[in-house]
Amino acid sequence: MTDETGTGPAAGRVYATQCDLVMKGGITSGIVYPLAVVEIAKAFTLRSIGGTSAGAIAAAAAAAAELGRQRLKKRKAQNDFKGFELLQALPTHLVKPSTDGRGTKLMAFFKPAPALRPLFDVFLAVMGTRGSWRRAWAGIKALLPHFGLDIVLGMAIGGVPIGWAVARSGAALVWPWALAGAVIGGMLVLLFHALRLALRELPANKFGACSGMPADGDNTGEALTVWLTDYLDELCGQAEVHGGADGKPLTFGDLRAHDIDLQMMTTCLTLGRPFRLPFRDDPQVRENKQFYYKETEFASLFPERVMAWMHAHERPAGAPGPYPPGYRRLTMPDDMPVVVAVRMSLSFPLLLSAIPLHSVDYNRRPDKKDAADAEPIHELETCWFTDGGVGSNFPIHFFDSALPCRPTFGLDLGRAEEGQEERVLFPKDNGDARLCWWRRFGGSGFAALADFLGAVIHVAKDWNHETLSHLPGFRDRIGLIQLTKKEGGLNLSMDEDLIGKLTGYGRKAGIEFVERFGDPQFLPAGKTPHEMGWGNHQIIRLRLLLASMAELLGSLEGTCSELDSKPADYARFFCPTPGSYSYRFKGLNNLKRDAQGCYYTQGGLALGVFKRLRRLARLIEKTNVARPDTRLDLGAPRPTPELKTRPRV
Repeated sequence: MTDETGTGPAAGRVYATQCDLVMKGGITSGIVYPLAVVEIAKAFTLRSIGGTSAGAIAAAAAAAAELGRQRLKKRKAQNDFKGFELLQALPTHLVKPSTDGRGTKLMAFFKPAPALRPLFDVFLAVMGTRGSWRRAWAGIKALLPHFGLDIVLGMAIGGVPIGWAVARSGAALVWPWALAGAVIGGMLVLLFHALRLALRELPANKFGACSGMPADGDNTGEALTVWLTDYLDELCGQAEVHGGADGKPLTFGDLRAHDIDLQMMTTCLTLGRPFRLPFRDDPQVRENKQFYYKETEFASLFPERVMAWMHAHERPAGAPGPYPPGYRRLTMPDDMPVVVAVRMSLSFPLLLSAIPLHSVDYNRRPDKKDAADAEPIHELETCWFTDGGVGSNFPIHFFDSALPCRPTFGLDLGRAEEGQEERVLFPKDNGDARLCWWRRFGGSGFAALADFLGAVIHVAKDWNHETLSHLPGFRDRIGLIQLTKKEGGLNLSMDEDLIGKLTGYGRKAGIEFVERFGDPQFLPAGKTPHEMGWGNHQIIRLRLLLASMAELLGSLEGTCSELDSKPADYARFFCPTPGSYSYRFKGLNNLKRDAQGCYYTQGGLALGVFKRLRRLARLIEKTNVARPDTRLDLGAPRPTPELKTRPRV
């Protein structure tokens, strides 16, 4: 087993040599991540990486670069792919002019469908303007070049009849009425076209202006999904290892073969829940086997070589059928191309197309039967997957365990106050970062209403990670990068200076993680190790675990004591006599142990564990009563979390 910690000089300071990393979603705010990852990788081996939306792109890139490093280290490749050097150069690449002349290469990632170009231009104009009325005017101006002739016609239809009617009435001033009619006519035409695009073209393009693939006449390599597929392969040397630039795309199995665990979030609107990608397929959770994809739909979302790989690596048959031609089984988790999962996580509503998978709703009774055997046929229906940030925008719970064997760093994104200078925030001590950040409603009228509705949406989707982020054992390993409204987010047209500033914030955060948790050799001369390091994190987690376990055991014993010798006593589930309950333990007729102290049966082990848990709970309670200062929550970090049963998401 690889040693995951080291010991510092004379002081005996313990530091980490491996780490996990989780990154928050944020569309273009993700530009802060590349240099943060590069700095962290200088001191740590990246073992588990996760993220959502733009954080999923960064996580995939970090995993690919680490894979390239591990392939060279383990002599699975001849060349140094310099993945982290390529990652470091990414911000410089993104600020270069695009070949279509529409801004930077970052902007070129988002190529709208031709029919939706007007709405996309409105989106860009609105995002680049401040103030409700200014935004409205900017949106109108963006539509004018697309529907100029129709608008002129609408103005004529609206203005001429009104002006003519007013003139016939003998009124002195005709032109104000004619102008008002013309404006109303033009606005109605604009409204008609906007509604037509929103109600017809957006659903037809899978509820997004951009599919991530090139439209007709676009530079293929600049489209988001095509570029990302090639970029991930370049970072890890996929072409050299598996042969040819048109060969196997990077898969989760490639990463797992080198002990790299990559995970990301997506949100299924149809099923009303988030999913972790790749879908699980293990004895606990078998999510993967329910999903299919339609070839024609995926062909419009992913490059040909990704499609070819998925066609050749369908999961084994086994689900009921038959299904219509053109549908294919989703790959097994290890065979899933990483770019497919990233795209499922990065599907910002209305900007990027949602991803359709297909499954069977077994809650509905099938009303068709196969003529041959008269068996019911369950029809495949669409399951729409959108941005992972809708369900979990900062999955800081990823890779958590009872006690960590290495730190899991979190890179969080927040809103900066006006005039705020310090943008990269880490807790100064164990008492810092406990308070939630305020979200105030600014201005009045439309601005206040927009802020209010935005806050409602924020709380609905982000309350889980917001509460986790301020808990001890979490807050001490999270770096918060705060950005203004003009920085990151949906601002696709950021210039070189602004992108450079944002990447600098990320670099600073990465250096801070290294100096706090890494080998002291990375500390600048004369700088002492920070108290908020790996050893501090370990003791916090140990204290929290023991305090929470004591509370849980107390609850267990309280329930069991109340029910002892009653009909609902839990001891009855260990009796060998048959009962009417489900999920019986196996082997209740033999509860004995062998010479080594191991139980012969599941029932014996279950009873042994149950008795020992109750015995331990009584010991804790007895000791606390006799010596109150022994309570395990005394002196532990606050607030102490509670241990609860939760779904595996």
